[in-house]
Amino acid sequence: MTHIDIEVLLGTQHPDPRSAKQLHRSQIGGSPPKDAVSANWIKDAAPQDLSALKVLLAISMHILVVNDDGPPSRRLSPYIRPFVDALQAAGHQVSVAIPARSRSWIGKAHIIEAALEATYVPPDAFREDGTWDEAYETPDENESNREWVVITNGTPASCTQLGLFNLFADRGPIDLVISGPNHGRNASTIYNLSSGTVGGALEAAICGKRGIAISFGSKDEQPIEVIRAAARLAVRVVNHLYQNWDERVELYNLNLPMRADVETRPVRYTRTLPYYWSKGCLYAEVTQANGHFTPGLTNGNSNHSDEMPEKLSNGSGTKAVNGFGSSHLKKRNFAWSAELSEMKKALQASEEGTDAHTVLNGSTSVTPLTANFSHVSGLDGPLELDD
Repeated sequence: MTHIDIEVLLGTQHPDPRSAKQLHRSQIGGSPPKDAVSANWIKDAAPQDLSALKVLLAISMHILVVNDDGPPSRRLSPYIRPFVDALQAAGHQVSVAIPARSRSWIGKAHIIEAALEATYVPPDAFREDGTWDEAYETPDENESNREWVVITNGTPASCTQLGLFNLFADRGPIDLVISGPNHGRNASTIYNLSSGTVGGALEAAICGKRGIAISFGSKDEQPIEVIRAAARLAVRVVNHLYQNWDERVELYNLNLPMRADVETRPVRYTRTLPYYWSKGCLYAEVTQANGHFTPGLTNGNSNHSDEMPEKLSNGSGTKAVNGFGSSHLKKRNFAWSAELSEMKKALQASEEGTDAHTVLNGSTSVTPLTANFSHVSGLDGPLELDD
């Protein structure tokens, strides 16, 4: 990628005689601007116009956005729409492929026994509850109705696959895949190895594309001003990482704290906090109550549980289970009921330089990763079994 020289933009040097339109994606990393502007215009432009043009020309990409929280909704998926708006405001072309329902905690899974169904939804057709009132089986001629696709039976990984190879071929090559922003943190090995958000970026990496996973670190409802501030900062970090991509890195995992001053807080490179389950099984046996079950009680507040709910619920705290109510069936039933109190203590006590410590202390963490299970050195050659 080339960078547009600031002195050229400010008119202190003679600009390249090519027009902005001739700066092809292969040279600037993204689609050419919609409105061609001549080099002479650049030289003579007003400062406020140059500022906007500098953002557009310095890095303009076709970005695929996927997530694991599903369609925009106030309660379950509040971050994706403001983030897409921020990407577009920065001059990027954005294509969105998202699962039709929440797929948190699913990792890089594909649901191979079910067909995937793509539905094109205009961005303004989404309701606050994540449903929509207008959709198309195929994209229409309106460009804005070609940007958002909802995938029935989709996962973050399958959305990445379809987005890269099927859904947006007519919109040009995709330069970068962003998975998120997730509704909650994804810090430490426990979360990252199971995260659907990280899984979407991993899928991009194994397809040979650059991937970035982004998580906004709160499940509490946030003021729109805080969400927009986090989205603006995330876009700035994305632009920087893409322009300065370390070739040793296959994907980045970002965690942003949700606070009003997030844009003025430090952004730090971090490492993943190693952590392991120390409190036994993630599931608890459930008890019968009038044909329903009540999940086991847990400690702690689920607002800090990143992608992981502490107990499974359908909104009322109970859910029907097949088999209950049939006296001749003696099935044992288990519900998600993770004990998170010890994990929360460990995250709060984590070492400086880790992703968990950084985001919990109000800074943005940027963790460079590779998409592989690295070999442990020194274990090579024949393996001698005991007699």
